[in-house]
Order: sequence, then structure tokens, then C-alpha cells
Amino acid sequence: MSRDEEICVIGLGYVGLPTAGMLATSGFRVLGVDVDRAVVDGINSGSTRLEEAGLAAFVSAAVKSGNLTASVRPEAADAFIICVPTPISKDKGADLSAVRDAARAVAGCIRRGNLVVLESTSPVGTTRNIVGRIIEETTGLAPGRDFDLCYCPERVLPGNTIAELVNNDRIVGGFTRKSAERAAAIYGRFCQGKISLTDDMTAEMCKLMENTFRDVNVALANVFARMAEEAGIDVWDAIELANRHPRVKILRPGPGTGGHCISVDPWFLVEAFPEHAGLVRIAREVNDSQPERLLKRMMATGKLVAGDKLAILGAAYKADVDDPRESPAVRMAEAAGCAGIRFAVHDPHVRPGEHHGLRVSGDLAECIEGAAAAVLMTDHKAYEALTPGLLAGHMRGRLIGDARNWLDRRAFEAAGFTVILIGSGAGGH
Repeated sequence: MSRDEEICVIGLGYVGLPTAGMLATSGFRVLGVDVDRAVVDGINSGSTRLEEAGLAAFVSAAVKSGNLTASVRPEAADAFIICVPTPISKDKGADLSAVRDAARAVAGCIRRGNLVVLESTSPVGTTRNIVGRIIEETTGLAPGRDFDLCYCPERVLPGNTIAELVNNDRIVGGFTRKSAERAAAIYGRFCQGKISLTDDMTAEMCKLMENTFRDVNVALANVFARMAEEAGIDVWDAIELANRHPRVKILRPGPGTGGHCISVDPWFLVEAFPEHAGLVRIAREVNDSQPERLLKRMMATGKLVAGDKLAILGAAYKADVDDPRESPAVRMAEAAGCAGIRFAVHDPHVRPGEHHGLRVSGDLAECIEGAAAAVLMTDHKAYEALTPGLLAGHMRGRLIGDARNWLDRRAFEAAGFTVILIGSGAGGH
């Protein structure tokens, strides 16, 4: 595909927008599509609300070059790349409504000889059985015969997305070999990592395996943490010592996983392969129940009861990003609500307002004012400034939970705080 050909990127979120910008700065003419008019208007003015290192300048440069524009609807192009959300439903099934909508939108614009790429993390078979089938049933154009069809999963770490788009290896799964080679030529314009070709279903499975691997290993660390709590020892010391074994690398325990991938994708395997996914299900259940377990340990001290206020520090699912999707803070808030505890949520990065059921504030003092207890859910660098004196100046109580082993425990205990740390048997169960 030549540099002056047109690419339509559908979905301008944490993956779609950086991808659109990368393609535009690589010389392609790119139309970015999103259903949110505010997102579209912001991009066309050269700005973005996403807090991602270097993204704002990247988008501004792409727009100024004339190679990137945004719209609420797709138009005819040479290639279509779908980067829409694939969340889970309340019953833990894959919600592919956005993928279906995107496929229908592409079907309204596609021409013979086009390329269609799905990047959204999806259950095995989604590319051919949903995207390909919708386009074929709508237009009569068959994948592999009349248009090329591929699955190419993203492999980026929020907070470092742009660098990882360039440097990470990519998998390109084609409905046909020709489809894979054609898509690889596009990604090869900016990807400096190795591009491996396979079929679409294998690529879909690879993406789910990658995120499930992380989830299961986080769950293992959390199981070790629970054992340490029961035994009255400190799992952080035990993990440090165990990891001195040359073939052992235990991850850090914590409040569970979050974000749009690791907390979601394993459920796709549980839904599709229930007889074989027992381990995967248990890992998901362990990680999702970590916040409630921490809250119960805090309440067991008798210093946090129904009617009290709890300050939840950190709404983002990981440090120094603005993404609250599937955040453990949401599960902490739900557990607090079920226990009759009032709560307030603070985050230095997440935009103030409603997010996934959380009302997030950027005012730390307001959040902790009058609280009987606080719980640190996200290890933002900004929270290094949290001191016993700062919290004591606003809080009514002297109880703090630490889901990340981020606070100076000795300093807080010396100031009269009870500290409940995930993975530590000291301080109550």
C-alpha cells in the first residue's frame, strides 16, 4: 500500500487515536472516526482529552500535517482499521456490539479490493464470523475473495503507548496469507519490532493468552498474599527472597487487575471454553475480590463501620494514567456501598466527574476531610506526597489501607495510624 492511500480508523480511544496519528505521521491520509462528537471536534482542533505521554503533541502534528482528520461517520477508503471497545456484560459474556456496529459502518463504505483490520481484543473467531460475515451479508463481498480481512491485536502499555506502537513486535493474522501480507505492509511503515504473520484465529487466541497469562500470575501473587496474611508474615519480604531463585519471578500482589484488557479478556476464554478454563475463572475471581477483602480487613479493626466515610485514593487502574476502566477502585466503592460506608474518590490524573459509577474529585483535601479511614488503591507518583501529617490534618480517624505497598508504613504507624497492607499479617485480618 502506498503512502498516499487512505485509511479509516474506527474508534479513537486509547489505542485507535495513537494508531491513527502514527499512520498519519507515516504519510497515510487518515480519517479517524468516533461516535463521540466532542472527541471528533477536539481532534480536529488538534487536541485530545486522553492523558498519554506525548499524545497531545503527536495528534496536533498529525492534524497540522493535513493527514489526519476526524468524523463521526466513516467514508470510503483503501483500508479500514477497527479499534472499538469490547467490554464484558454483567453476566461476564463478551459484549461485541461496538464491533458489530463498526462492521456495519464499514459495510456501508467498503469497495472491492479494500482491506479490513480488526484490532479490538475479541473472542476467537470474531474477525471472520462477525466482521467478515456482516460485511459479506450486507454487501455480497466475500472475505479473501473480494476484500482482505485481518486481525492485528495491539500490544501497548498505557503511559507508553506511542513508543510501544513503534518498538513492540506485532502479530498480523490474515483470513488469507495475502491479507496478512497486505496488513503487514501498513504496520511496517512505523513498526520497528518484528511483524509475525499467522491466521486470524491464531492471532485472536494469542492476544487472549497474553492477557490471561498476566492475570493468572497476578492472581498467584494475590493468593500468596492471602496466605501470608493468614500466617502472620509479610509476603513482600517472602517474594523478594523467592525471586532470587534464577527461574522464579513472582509478580507484585495488589488490589487486582484493571483496564480494558487484563480484567476483561480472560472472561472471553471462560465463556468460550468453560470445561477447560477453571484456572482462568478462579484467577479472575481472586483478582476481582481483592478490594472487598481489603475492606473487610480494615473493618475488622473496628475503626471503620457503617455510616463512616472512606477516602478512596486512586481511581485509575494503574499508576500515572487517566484510565479508570475496570479499576479496582470501582470494586472498592461497590464493597463500601454494600457495607453502608460512605465514600469519596480522589485521583490526580482522572478527569473530575462521573466515571464508571465513581464520582472522582481532583481535590484531595475535600476527599479525605472527615474520613474515618483512607485506602490507597493506585500507586500514582503524586501520592508520594501523602504524609501522616497531611492525612491527620483532615481525617477524623487513623486507619489507612494500602493496596500497593506504596506508603511509608513505619512513618504512619509512628504517627498513630493503623495500616492494613495487602500481603502483611501484621495489623489485623
